[in-house]
Amino acid sequence: MSGHVIVRIPEKHFQTFLNDTEDEVSEVLGRNVSGQDVTEEYVDLESRLKSKRAVEERLLGFMKEAQKTEDLLKISSDLAKVQEEIEVLVGKVKYLENQTAFSTVEIFMQESKVVVPGVGDGDLDTWEKTKKQLAVSLNFLLAAASGLVVFFVGNLPVILLLVLIGVGIFYLVKRKRRKPKE
Repeated sequence: MSGHVIVRIPEKHFQTFLNDTEDEVSEVLGRNVSGQDVTEEYVDLESRLKSKRAVEERLLGFMKEAQKTEDLLKISSDLAKVQEEIEVLVGKVKYLENQTAFSTVEIFMQESKVVVPGVGDGDLDTWEKTKKQLAVSLNFLLAAASGLVVFFVGNLPVILLLVLIGVGIFYLVKRKRRKPKE
């Protein structure tokens, strides 16, 4: 069995959460902590937002002074574009503020073997004994298969070298037997 959980933690509780989580598990197989500095992007967005708001103010001023309908329509169209761009920038700023206020933690969990519950002092019936023995046997088979895979993969270079040497010796012996004696 396995699971995957994504948790958002307030930045000030990040390290406490990590420590508490690691204390609760039986074995930590890996840990990767990374961060991203978004200061430059945030400052750039704030600057662009300030610039777009200044353009918006100027367009609103032009709109008040416009006397022709076609001027009003052109200014209105330009104003709508600028306001849309402002909304996009405000959304990006809010996203960055949210991302910096909270840490995102991804947790991958995996059960490595079947846990056999403890047997109490009471007598087990045949069915309970059978289930327990099946679980024990499955754990043994899984551990044995895992051990074999680790052994063969871990020793693969040595095994390949021995096979190559064996094949070479086989062909040499075969060749010597074929040669007619003089």
